[in-house]
Amino acid sequence: MPTQRDKAFLLGLLVTVLLTYSMFWLHERTVSFSGQISDVTLDTWTFNINVSDLSCILGGEKLVGFYSFRNRGDLFIVFSYSPAAMRNVGCDDFPMSGEFIIQLRPRDESVAIRRVLFVVENVSNVSVDPIFPKQVGFMYFKTPDGSFEVTETPVPGLEIWQAIKAEALRPTWGEPLDITPQIPLDVRRNDREDTIEARVRFRLEIEYLVRTGFFKSEKRKIKIEIPAVYRLYGFEDCTYGC
Repeated sequence: MPTQRDKAFLLGLLVTVLLTYSMFWLHERTVSFSGQISDVTLDTWTFNINVSDLSCILGGEKLVGFYSFRNRGDLFIVFSYSPAAMRNVGCDDFPMSGEFIIQLRPRDESVAIRRVLFVVENVSNVSVDPIFPKQVGFMYFKTPDGSFEVTETPVPGLEIWQAIKAEALRPTWGEPLDITPQIPLDVRRNDREDTIEARVRFRLEIEYLVRTGFFKSEKRKIKIEIPAVYRLYGFEDCTYGC
């Protein structure tokens, strides 16, 4: 039979284990307080597209430009975008698509990504098809390390397929995140315009934590907006032949 001393020792051991676990749990999740919000609008990305140079043969898409962005702070942010376009035989429908590569790297283990929202807004003369990286099946996946889940998400005023979000499933101190939405767009020539300007707006919002103490952290957010215009011209030279 255990003695009173044995019982006291076991109770003390249990309390120690619970306190240690609680301290570790709180250290990982922290008590967070609201902090700074950074709001940035980049210069317009402009893609000048001579439609008479485009192919109407499936698989013959032509690259029409390239843009990239880098920023170093709490997070090292890198993204790039290079769309390709084609046309139909009648030269009045212009599908284009390209990957929007997003890479986020915390500066060290004191920074944890919590949530990332990526939105493609059609401003004028263009429609947006599903941007989710996986075009078929259930619109959900986890990153290879299991740290984040990626899903479509509703945004007021937009179709659900125009936005995706990545959310941390657990504390992710120092862990990177890569996501690559596909941007399928479609521009139609409804009248006999000499030039079409199709406009979209890319929006990236990153919410993250910065550790300020053993049990404390600060919530921060970066909002990046990128206007983009696809300027289509050369219709007078765009014949039915491919």
